[in-house]
Amino acid sequence: MSRIRRAVTVFSALPGTTRGIAWMLFATVFYAATYGVIRLLSTEFGVFQLVFLRSIIGVFLMMPWLISGGIRQIRTPQPVTYAWRSSLNYGGMVFLIFGLSTMPLQDVTGLMFTTPLFTVLFVALFLREHVGPRRGMALLVGFAGAMIIIRPGFHELSWAALGVLCTSSAYAVVNVSTKTLARTDSSNTIVFYDFLLLSLLGVVPAIIYWNEVRIEHLAWVAVMGVFSSLARQGVIRALAVGEASVVMPFNFLKLPFTVCIGFVWFAENPDIWTGLGATVIFASTYYIARREAVLKALPL
Repeated sequence: MSRIRRAVTVFSALPGTTRGIAWMLFATVFYAATYGVIRLLSTEFGVFQLVFLRSIIGVFLMMPWLISGGIRQIRTPQPVTYAWRSSLNYGGMVFLIFGLSTMPLQDVTGLMFTTPLFTVLFVALFLREHVGPRRGMALLVGFAGAMIIIRPGFHELSWAALGVLCTSSAYAVVNVSTKTLARTDSSNTIVFYDFLLLSLLGVVPAIIYWNEVRIEHLAWVAVMGVFSSLARQGVIRALAVGEASVVMPFNFLKLPFTVCIGFVWFAENPDIWTGLGATVIFASTYYIARREAVLKALPL
C-alpha cells in the first residue's frame, strides 16, 4: 500500500497538463476495449439494453465511493446542466452502440474523432465566438476527413454512420459541459451523475426491448461496465485537470487500439481509407488546438 500511496503522491505532484495526458491515454485503452466488448454483446442484446446495463453497472461501481463519503458528495449547484447533459449523453450513447453493433470498429472510432470539430463549430454558431479563416479552413478539412471514412457515393451512406456523427456532435457539447461542472463538482460526482441519470433515462426502453441475461453473459456484461467506468473516469479527469486543447489530441491513439481489437477479435482488416480519413481529422483537430493555444498566449 505504501508504494501505491507514494505513486499517487508523485502523480498528484505532476503538472495538470501532464496528468491530463496520462488520464487521456488511460481512457483510450479502456474505451477501445469497451468498444470490443460491446460488439461481442451486441449479438445477444439490443442497443437500449446495452446502454442501460453499461450505465447501471457504473452506478453500482460508484456506490463504495458514495457510501464512504456520504450523500453530501453529490450535492451540486448545477442540476439543470446535469439534466440536459444527460439527455445528450443518452442519445449519443444509443447511436454509438448502434454504430458499434453494425460498423467496423475502426470506422466508428475514426468518425468519433470529429467531436473536437463539432465543439469548435457549436461554439461559433451558438456562442458567437469568432472563428478565423485558418480555423475555419481546418474545420472544413476535418469534416472532409469524415467524408473520406464514409465515402458517400462509393459506399451506401448508412444510418449507423450518420448516428455516430450525431454521437460525436452530442459528445462535443457534453465535453464542454464537463469543464463547467468541474468548477464546482469533483470528477467522481460528475461520473456518478452520468451513470445515475443515464440509468434512469434508459430503464423504460431497456425493459421494453429486454432480452434474457444468461449466466454465460454475466462476465462480459460486468467487464463492459468496469471498462466503460474506467474510460469515463479517465476522460473526465483528463478534462478536469488538463487543457482540453492539449489532452484531446491524445485521444487519437484510440484508433490503433481499436484496429488491433477489430483485427484479433473480429477479423476486421485495417482499412487504408479509414486510416487516411482519421489522420486528416486528427491533423485538423491538432491544428485547431494549437491555434487556440497560440491565441490564448497572445497579449490582449
